[in-house]
Amino acid sequence: MTRKLIIATVLMLSTVMVSCSTKPSDSPKPSDNNTTTVEQNKDDNGSSNADSKKANETTSDTKKVNKLKLSIYSIDDNSLEPNQSGTIEVNENSTLQDKLKELAKAVSEKKFDNLPIEVKSIDTVNGKKVATINLTDSNNKKWVPKFQGSTGGSVTANTLIENFLQSNNKSKGEWIDGVKFLYNNETIEYEHASDLSTVKYAN
Repeated sequence: MTRKLIIATVLMLSTVMVSCSTKPSDSPKPSDNNTTTVEQNKDDNGSSNADSKKANETTSDTKKVNKLKLSIYSIDDNSLEPNQSGTIEVNENSTLQDKLKELAKAVSEKKFDNLPIEVKSIDTVNGKKVATINLTDSNNKKWVPKFQGSTGGSVTANTLIENFLQSNNKSKGEWIDGVKFLYNNETIEYEHASDLSTVKYAN
């Protein structure tokens, strides 16, 4: 009798164990979870990258700098008339004084062998904006030959006046009305460059 009970118990336990091992799992496979997470991350990254690109494009648009062209003039030795020989670009939003400084640098390099040309000030005289430009050479007289000779002195004077007044440049924007030149902070008193001794106004 005891033997029969033991056999019956073993059979019942075996049946229960087989039933438990074959029961399907309700929980999702790990691989399914991983796939979902990867797809979600992909979507998040894609959206994030698109937003970042759009932000960068907006930033680059706001940083865009508007430029305007200033003319560089040469003077004909015979007619003493100005001819545009080049241009430079300056930031349209720079101050008038900064634009003049960039022009002074270019004129010095292209027309006067890098002799210093200093923008001292812009003053209002009788309602007009007049720039004072100082030609400097620390008293070593490197500017002096530029003021001499009937043709040489006139070419120097006209080159400086035309370049700073930009009279023929219709796209210069806000600009000075007149210009006054000094040599080492003093009035320029050379016969052949006499036009540099007084204030010159745009036509």
